[in-house]
Amino acid sequence: MKKHLFIFGLAVLLTACQEETYIQNYEIKAPVLKEFSPKQGEVGTQITITGEHLQRVDSVFIGDTPARIRYRISGEKLVAEVVSGNRTGTLRIRNITGSVESAEVFTVQYAVPVITNCPDEGTVNAQVVVEGSNLHFINQVKVNDLDATIIAQRKDELVFKVPFVESEVSANLRFTYFDGTEYKQTDARAFTILLEAPAVTFCPASLTKYTPVTLQGEHLRLVDAMYVGSEPVQIILQSDEEITFDMPTNYFGGNMTGDLKAVYYGVKEVIFAKDFQVYADPNEPRFYRYTDVLLSARGNYGGLEMPFFDAESGTVISSCEAAANIPIIDFLLYDQAGYVQLYGPHNAANTVKNFKCDGKSIDPQDGSWNAFYNPDEGIVTCFRVLKPENEAEKAIIDAYESGTIIELNEDFFAGVSEPTSKAPRVYRSANDDGYSNSHFSLDQYPYGWVRNFTTGKNGIIKVTAMPKEAVNGRIPDLQFDIIWSK
Repeated sequence: MKKHLFIFGLAVLLTACQEETYIQNYEIKAPVLKEFSPKQGEVGTQITITGEHLQRVDSVFIGDTPARIRYRISGEKLVAEVVSGNRTGTLRIRNITGSVESAEVFTVQYAVPVITNCPDEGTVNAQVVVEGSNLHFINQVKVNDLDATIIAQRKDELVFKVPFVESEVSANLRFTYFDGTEYKQTDARAFTILLEAPAVTFCPASLTKYTPVTLQGEHLRLVDAMYVGSEPVQIILQSDEEITFDMPTNYFGGNMTGDLKAVYYGVKEVIFAKDFQVYADPNEPRFYRYTDVLLSARGNYGGLEMPFFDAESGTVISSCEAAANIPIIDFLLYDQAGYVQLYGPHNAANTVKNFKCDGKSIDPQDGSWNAFYNPDEGIVTCFRVLKPENEAEKAIIDAYESGTIIELNEDFFAGVSEPTSKAPRVYRSANDDGYSNSHFSLDQYPYGWVRNFTTGKNGIIKVTAMPKEAVNGRIPDLQFDIIWSK
């Protein structure tokens, strides 16, 4: 028996050594170009290149200008695409080791664009449809000296967006194309840029916060933002004829009078109403309060697959809905043996993959959840259990229980270190096995400071119950109350 084990161990060792030698000796070789086809074509033509060591090719040139690499099919086959600006010439392909040039020439075929139908006016930011032939050779649209963005482009159709101007103007419309030798422009066409402006036919004289009001008019969809004085207004509903708006929930300036104005086209302003009156309670608590929130983890351990939480709205999000709501998830719940565990999104890479929707993992490993886990792109939420033994932390607990909190700002948390726990546990009792100072317990340490470092919002959580006993060895649910910064 020992002899067999020795032989097996030796085989593993030799295999490992062989693999290591293979990796160390791997090298990237310069590409070899054997053939390409076709030998001529226009913009959009795909050229199939055959040769050797093509899988690491990083650039393809036609006549000294870069083409587009479409497909790296294998080490023996590569597909490139002719782009506007390519000129007739040899093909050259390269990787980090070297390059190779073809003996034969690829002839780039160009044709002059022909415009058969083009509107003679357009509104700023509107999309203009141009019809004709050879339009795919156009690489720039000019309205006077302004670049117009090309939205869509085919051989027989081109769509561009009318650029912004300060006032209506009669302009010259030109299309730039490359004829194989140089860039040229089509003859100028007369084109009038129209500048519509939002206008109001009815506007209320005031609003009371949390009671939205509606103004009426025309071209109101052009409005990008609204203000009362310098305070931003929250647009709730918007159409060309109506805008319903309110003061944002984080406005705490009290009663105020100012001009109601709108910004459109990003830079222009129009006053909708002079001396617009805002009524708001300056002593309004500056946080949301949600009670008896229930998060429920995985279904195979007795949970309801309702584990994700948006603290801004107090919404519990199911596993099936999570992917569509990634940007608003502040934290989540995961089942564990003897306790449950709260996770900040950036620490949940090894937990989310275990949640399911219709029996399938909600993280398909296609990269769609990468931003959720990445602290540079997603939400970073941390927790700190508040202990009454600490005087500053006890003051927070007492203020929470007495209802005297106005705002969860830096002054309120003065003297308490910022939350650092990425995945605190929640136990029924501080006497349970595994409990430590960084964890919650229902009996002695139910309070915690929650901070979303990405948004800068703070909250205070009070865990209140684990409604279910363990299912298949794991506890699936947690109930809590929470207040969260507006």
